Amino acid sequence: MAEDKPATTKMGHMGKVAKGYLVEGEVIHWQGKPATIVIIGKGVILVLAALAYTLALFLGDGSWVAYGVALAACLVMMPVDRRYGLAIGVLGLVILAMAYFLSDDWMVWVELIPLVCALLYLLANIIYLGRVLFVITDQRIITRYGILSLRYAELDIDRIQNVTVMQPWYERLLGYGDVVFATAGEKGGIDYQKPGVKLMSGGAVIWEDVSKPFEVVRKVNEIIHSLEKIRMEKGVGTVPQAGMTDAEARLMQLSELSTKGLISQQEYQQKREEILRRL
Repeated sequence: MAEDKPATTKMGHMGKVAKGYLVEGEVIHWQGKPATIVIIGKGVILVLAALAYTLALFLGDGSWVAYGVALAACLVMMPVDRRYGLAIGVLGLVILAMAYFLSDDWMVWVELIPLVCALLYLLANIIYLGRVLFVITDQRIITRYGILSLRYAELDIDRIQNVTVMQPWYERLLGYGDVVFATAGEKGGIDYQKPGVKLMSGGAVIWEDVSKPFEVVRKVNEIIHSLEKIRMEKGVGTVPQAGMTDAEARLMQLSELSTKGLISQQEYQQKREEILRRL
């Protein structure tokens, strides 16, 4: 989805939340989030497997068939999610072993635990999908996500060295994949242990489970090449010195543009304040 109208700095409601993170004149070129089929689908599969597990133990009267169905349900839950699905599946196996050796009435309630956990996982994924946000503007890539609390991170377009896609065959069939923004070691404040978005130690920001990932790559490359073309046309040839921070390099390039008369004094002051705010 693309949007080509300059946005204001005023915060909006959820439907216009992306605009709330932009500076005056900044333009959204792409906006999206992880694929619904992946985020919600995992929760649905986990709930169905947990429901089969619970019904097998409730209705099976301790038969081998019932234990076999419950065991199969645990094995299905484990690979659905590398953390929570695995944890619920292992918990189900522990409860299954307890149910085999114990026949107390309170075990009926214990056997419900995997189903309750799976329902909570589905609910958390629904909330997460409604709060996560991936945005590409003409200046930055913006990431927002979280469940109980929001996390926000941004990365300047000119810090991106290349963009790649990781897409195994099963993700290709469903039309989603992971988009990797390789940077010059910049971390961007993103917690790599959270689902949906992460940062690898080498300085790569990753958007996980993005629908139509090659559209994202094309859009970012178009913006990068457009910025390079504008700089070449305006003759901006300042080369950052060794040891210079990104902010210092940007301020030096901005000063050169002002000196050459390529931008107005008002534009110079506006961009300078924008760079200083990001320090």
